Amino acid sequence: MKYDKVKKNPVQLLSLTGFTVEEFESLLPTFKYEWEAYYSHYTLKGKVRERISYGRKTGLLPMISDKLLFLLSCLKNNPLQEYHGATFGMTQPQCNAWIHLLSGILVKTLKTLGELPDRNSLRMQRVLSECKDVLLDGTERPIQRPVDSDRQKSCYSGKKNA
Repeated sequence: MKYDKVKKNPVQLLSLTGFTVEEFESLLPTFKYEWEAYYSHYTLKGKVRERISYGRKTGLLPMISDKLLFLLSCLKNNPLQEYHGATFGMTQPQCNAWIHLLSGILVKTLKTLGELPDRNSLRMQRVLSECKDVLLDGTERPIQRPVDSDRQKSCYSGKKNA
């Protein structure tokens, strides 16, 4: 699967990655910068590079857009690595290595763009005070079950069977 073919069908790109063509291409320059910063100092196996590298056009993921498509489609759809690797013409171990390598580069990209989730409550309060509309994630988080029966009743409605 190559980005050049997928971008011709915006609906397919959106279903594979969760990004429109414009969003994907706005993320691409920063991702390319972070990839080149990594690849100029390290090999694909993470060893310190001893000589200059030249980008090969014959690799498994030759273009930077193919690398980003590979990672974003993996993160959105969460397929088995065997299946995802076969989709991109590689084996499961190669797929695993690429996922781990590109995930770190995507985190650096999102950090550079200021798009990582913030875990600092003070900064979060400042950002929320500047926003007029806020959408909250309603994901349940596990809590330690209280030993005291009165506290258990206050924490659990009894409507869920686990």
